[in-house]
Amino acid sequence: MKLRIRTLKGFFVKEIIQIMRDPKMIMAIFFIPVIQTVMFGLALTSEVKNIKLGVASNPGKIARELENRALASGWFVKVPGINGAQVADPAELIAAHRAEAVLVAPPEGFEKALERGDRSIQLLLNATNAQRAQQVNGYVQQIVAEVAAANGYNTGGGLIRLDMRVLFNHYMDTTSFMIPALLVMSAFIVLLVVGGMALAKEKETGTMEKLIASPCSVEEIMLGKTLPYFVIGLCIVGLILFIGVAGFGIPFRGGLWQIGVNSVLFAVSALASALLISTVVRTQQQAMMASVLDLMPAILLSGVFFPVANIPVLFRWMCYVNPMMYSVVNFRSVILKGGDLAYFWQNCGWLALLSVVLCALAYKNFKSKLN
Repeated sequence: MKLRIRTLKGFFVKEIIQIMRDPKMIMAIFFIPVIQTVMFGLALTSEVKNIKLGVASNPGKIARELENRALASGWFVKVPGINGAQVADPAELIAAHRAEAVLVAPPEGFEKALERGDRSIQLLLNATNAQRAQQVNGYVQQIVAEVAAANGYNTGGGLIRLDMRVLFNHYMDTTSFMIPALLVMSAFIVLLVVGGMALAKEKETGTMEKLIASPCSVEEIMLGKTLPYFVIGLCIVGLILFIGVAGFGIPFRGGLWQIGVNSVLFAVSALASALLISTVVRTQQQAMMASVLDLMPAILLSGVFFPVANIPVLFRWMCYVNPMMYSVVNFRSVILKGGDLAYFWQNCGWLALLSVVLCALAYKNFKSKLN
């Protein structure tokens, strides 16, 4: 079959013109790759940053040097109210998300312990993120070695040993860390894409006018279109959680009621985002494109693949207005650590606030389109 160059050229020019006339298409083509490249380039790094390190010890030279060298390295940040004092239960600091790692001295302090021949320093480590925990351990070992060398404890019988105690993920299993995040990501993708197409389909097929002309109120239309997907979202959460626990053997240390509360708030926020998208598009294709535009930054800025602490401050504020981030953090905390209640309700509060804001915007936008 002979291809005609002039015909192909005509089609090519026509398609380019159509693309250039559609701002949404231009955004979909260029925005997604740019955002993906920038986010991965800035945040996806092997270097671990902003590690909350506590030094639980009576005030002394060794404790002070450990803290100063850790802060000077650029890897660690100070944990207020911990360093320079003995703590009744250092593990509680990690359980309450106040610290990621804690160097624990004997009751009499580092100096007196070293004088009586005790050359071990205990390191308590949050290992929910196994890869991050291994790197934190390496950084702490380097800091301890530097302090030991500076004080003459790096040779012979004077060698200081770092005694690591792993919390919440004893086998350093990456699967246990990823399953709770994949749970959120899978449900979010389904709810955003399918939910966003719900009202768009009514517009495209012309049945929206019939719904508007019916005795149904705006609230009834919005709830009626989203409730089925709300139930579907909860089912997805339950299914993936069951697969993770029964199939992959991830630990489940929290309460089912915490999973339920977090799932409901998360599903509401995801569907509110979907409704907001559906109010500004006209076709299912546009709804799909808008959902993809929302999905990429939402996933990258949620902590699913790399810690929020690794994201530059310039972009980090976007994480805190992202409902996915609070959902991921809560699911990981509840499933792997048992879910500290104060921390859990704090995240639920922010998630509820974002849900209310998104619902209000979707409702206002939907109602304005009817007038």
